[in-house]
Amino acid sequence: MKKYVINFALALCAVVLVMPFSSCSDNDDEGKKSYDVSYSMTLPEGLDAANVTDLVATITNKEGVSQTVNLTETNGVINLVQGQYDVLIRGKVTNEQNCYLQGTGKIDLYANQATVFTLTKIYESALIFKTIYTAGGKAGYTQDSYFEIVNNSDEVQYLDGVIMFSASAGQKNANAWQAAGITDMYPMNQGSVICFPGEGTDYPLQPGQSVLVANDATAHDTLSNGTHSDLSNADFEVYLDYSKMGDVDYDATNMDVLFYNNAYMRAFGLGFFSSAMILAKPIGMTAAEYASSETYLQTTPGSSSTTLNLVMPSAFVLDAVEVWDKDETEHYSTFLPKDDAQGFLGVEAWAGKAITRKVAKTVNGRVYYQDTNNSSEDFELADQVGTYNPTSKVK
Repeated sequence: MKKYVINFALALCAVVLVMPFSSCSDNDDEGKKSYDVSYSMTLPEGLDAANVTDLVATITNKEGVSQTVNLTETNGVINLVQGQYDVLIRGKVTNEQNCYLQGTGKIDLYANQATVFTLTKIYESALIFKTIYTAGGKAGYTQDSYFEIVNNSDEVQYLDGVIMFSASAGQKNANAWQAAGITDMYPMNQGSVICFPGEGTDYPLQPGQSVLVANDATAHDTLSNGTHSDLSNADFEVYLDYSKMGDVDYDATNMDVLFYNNAYMRAFGLGFFSSAMILAKPIGMTAAEYASSETYLQTTPGSSSTTLNLVMPSAFVLDAVEVWDKDETEHYSTFLPKDDAQGFLGVEAWAGKAITRKVAKTVNGRVYYQDTNNSSEDFELADQVGTYNPTSKVK
């Protein structure tokens, strides 16, 4: 087959740009004619071509043979021997976490032709919550809670600077930000915002590997009067050195505290009745720069309160999980549908249950977890971990 060349002319919004044809020629290698295909793309409305990178086309013939082409290195024409092809195009959106472009199409090539592909946004996260658990005050004990995060991709991911953010949850109506028309900024719940330590590549997480963050990395089954988790082997813990309620610094590596607005909160994140958890990573700034930015430190709209809240823009979100109180009949989503379309319903206060992500598939012993950005579909109820014994610590 004659080597083909692709050039990618980006069309902003609904504007289509078409490259000129070239004449057909004989293909010396296969003895078949080859033709030039001029092609263009339409981007989702509002997306600037300057924020699109890593564009790759995979072209597959009817025999199932595929070739991939980096579209940034081509000169304007696809040249293929006559035949039928399926085309898959993928790209990365640089100003939104987890946001990719994807488009598909077919080419029936028996003459010079022009083809237009329409790209749409899809959201795929490498780092996701695998399990979220709180004792919920079971047997009068509140300190037993944890968050397990898994690398659901096939590439090494770095935890350094990844933020854990507890958003306002348990809504029956729009919150103050939503009521003010601010739907792409998620206000923090009272308490703290934390992140993984490190300078960029200090804490790699291998494909399929998970890491556990405990509110208190200790043997809760020993400390409590009931059945609780042994989290003494947790990878990280949340130590709130500012807490006026007191907090113990156990042996696990401490998460960094980026911001807090209530020194009387004893633990990070989870409420007993409902919760909305976010994994996030700022774009174009460090976690510390984000947490000190006036753009993201806001007072409550329509309120006279001077208390500052850190807000998380949807564009920074890696994963979002909302948990709704089972006993409530009215729920109003905290998140935009692209981050979490619907909360998980089924957590009973005080029950001491975890929610854990469903398995999507297992390939050669490697588990991949379901992630449709819909908590009601992606999670199910489970018991707490019991004793956490990681197979390998994050280094």
